[in-house]
Amino acid sequence: MEELIRFGERFFDELEIAIYRTRGVSASIELNEISMASVKSRAITIIRGIKEKRLGLAIIDSEEPERIKEAIETAAKMARLNSRDEKWDSLPEPGKYREPVKPNKELKEASPDQLVEMVVRGIKLAREKDPNAVVAGGEGGVTWEEKHIVNSHGVDVFQEGGMAYIFFELVGRKGGVVTPGIFDFDARRDLNLDVEGVVERVVRKVGWAYNVKASKNEEVPIILGPWAIAGLLSYALFPAFSGEKLVKETTPLAGKVGEAVASEVLTIYDDPFHELSIEPVIADGEGVPTRKNVLIEKGTFKGFVWDNYWAKVYGTESTGNGKRDLRSGGINIGFHNVVIENGKKSFEDMIGEIKHGYFVDGFQGAHSSNPDNGNFAVTANPAYLIEDGEVVGSSVFLIAGNVYELLKQASEVSKEVTVMPFMTAVTTPFIRFEDVKIAGK
Repeated sequence: MEELIRFGERFFDELEIAIYRTRGVSASIELNEISMASVKSRAITIIRGIKEKRLGLAIIDSEEPERIKEAIETAAKMARLNSRDEKWDSLPEPGKYREPVKPNKELKEASPDQLVEMVVRGIKLAREKDPNAVVAGGEGGVTWEEKHIVNSHGVDVFQEGGMAYIFFELVGRKGGVVTPGIFDFDARRDLNLDVEGVVERVVRKVGWAYNVKASKNEEVPIILGPWAIAGLLSYALFPAFSGEKLVKETTPLAGKVGEAVASEVLTIYDDPFHELSIEPVIADGEGVPTRKNVLIEKGTFKGFVWDNYWAKVYGTESTGNGKRDLRSGGINIGFHNVVIENGKKSFEDMIGEIKHGYFVDGFQGAHSSNPDNGNFAVTANPAYLIEDGEVVGSSVFLIAGNVYELLKQASEVSKEVTVMPFMTAVTTPFIRFEDVKIAGK
């Protein structure tokens, strides 16, 4: 890599080379059957060079040195055509990295047969537990990634690791009732996926959904499940923590560091080193050391996250939150593993304390939320009616409001946590909110 950096310095003032090797293994489900099992491998090299504040980018599906040299020359041509970015300062300098977490090498060698066995076992178990349910979809998968980032300032960091996941989507048909698609999942850094637990949980929720209950306009306590929390907050809240939005004056959190923005029961941080993190990276996408960044502590907003570019524009330091976009080659501010701190009460006890309310497992429409002001409008589906401490059926309703107002209504977090590997990686408990306005459907 040093030779390639020296070659690139003939064309650029600064140069970064990032090589990604990925391997993905999966087994997919469609209507109680295995629809596909596959293995996909890929090597990507991304060149990012700067000449007189002009950026040049190139992406190739190769890690061959001669191809990389050609890509460097291509990026140099692009830089000459681009306008100067007067905000540009420099690529990052080397930092002090933590000792990396030892990767589980069995993930690197995972085979489709291993995943097919898990998925088939899950399908069979689901059908045994509920003959009226169809395993409409789902997947078991393993991803492995190796990444090597070097730049002309001396950054040289190699990381490797992987994760495994499994999810099942069931649709129940019973007594004229057809349930919505209902999910459950597991994700971790080894192949010991909890197939039985996933099936048990999803079958239980399908059983609740057979008893359809009407909803009405009212204010009620609701418990949001991990899928609902991750979906809503990934769109309505998390982008507002970006330092880029602070610079551009598009975040509602500007000027609110140290102020209460949520209930005291909520503590939220980004921590790649959390014990359940599925991506325990020691460096971000441009080689800056990662760290735990507290976002909200007991309801109080603690600060923004930054990549190298926007930190230098603002006059602060990167928090190690530069995330590489493998499609464009660029760096965006993002998260490694958002953790919502758990509590001491069980999910079952939280349900047991509600006289009349709902447990919401998922939201539809969260992607249309506006992070610039926190407004959202979503459909709670599936949602489950709770009466006298017991789930008695399923329902659908609308919730429209502001995420910051909702966060202040949080009153309890469960001791159980779930790792959500999709969208932004989120490790979250169940959360109870008080006096939530819902619109019946």
